[in-house]
Amino acid sequence: MRYLQEMSLLYRLVAVSTIAAAAMAVFALWVTTEHIAAPHSGPHWNVAIPLVAGGLIVTLAIVFALTRVVLRPVEELETSIVTFGEGDTSARARRYPFTDAQLTRLTLAFNHMADLLVEKQAKLTEMSSRVIAAQEDERRRLSRELHDDAGQNLTTILLGLKRLETLGSLEEVREKLPSLRGQLSAALDGMRSLAWRLRPSVLDDLGLAAAVRSSVAEFETVTPTKVRLDVEALEARIPGDTEIVLYRVFQEAMTNVVRHSRAKTARVVASRDEHKLRLTVEDDGDGFAPASNSLGERGIGLFGMAERLALIGGVLEIHSAPGQGTTIVAEIPIDGRA
Repeated sequence: MRYLQEMSLLYRLVAVSTIAAAAMAVFALWVTTEHIAAPHSGPHWNVAIPLVAGGLIVTLAIVFALTRVVLRPVEELETSIVTFGEGDTSARARRYPFTDAQLTRLTLAFNHMADLLVEKQAKLTEMSSRVIAAQEDERRRLSRELHDDAGQNLTTILLGLKRLETLGSLEEVREKLPSLRGQLSAALDGMRSLAWRLRPSVLDDLGLAAAVRSSVAEFETVTPTKVRLDVEALEARIPGDTEIVLYRVFQEAMTNVVRHSRAKTARVVASRDEHKLRLTVEDDGDGFAPASNSLGERGIGLFGMAERLALIGGVLEIHSAPGQGTTIVAEIPIDGRA
């Protein structure tokens, strides 16, 4: 029985056909001996022909039935594959007893593949939901900045302009103009800063290395943290969608340095080999516990970085502990060409 189970499907069909043919040959020999070539009587064709015909029919029926039994697992596997391909992700192939080893491996491989695809689909669905949530959070933050900064400045300018209409002399108007000019300049600076944070033009024009240098210069105007740069590995251009993802990760990492770390120094280092590009942002600040559930806005930013990288096949590593600074490493696959 074990030997039969280990036989391949082709050999099983050959075995079934051989057994059936041998049985038919034995039956035909018996009919020939008993009814056609009997020594003391003439041929009994009226008996022999129906017996041979009946034996042939029975043999064919047995071969057909056994072949159906042998091929049933193949049909089951085919049906499961087609059903799964049509969208029924619950479809799995049934394992039959005494099935040959090759077909058993195929069945197990299909079921395993189906399980992995369902698992990956669930992860992609969850990832998409989280990305959408992160995008909505980013939109809310931008909305607050527009309302709190640019909106208030523009409102103040508008009120100032209305006051100018009520002034009685040109001299009074001139006295108010410097204040309005300063408020307008602040509003323009705020809008430029917001536009730069959304997508700096230098990223499209000069590439990732230049954008990182420009970004660090901007950060150093709003924080006492000194930043050291080693980003020559970013000089070679990479696909635009990959550049923007890596830039967003760098941007979020630097935002965390400014807002949360209270670091004295930070370092941005890029390296690459034939297959991978790696960007590291590290600081000597307060540090934190990455596994904590109370990270607040920082946790959302870290999650956003990981999600962005995952969409292009990258990974994010976070190394930190309270009082020991933070190191964030973003790694993405590249094809080795500039």
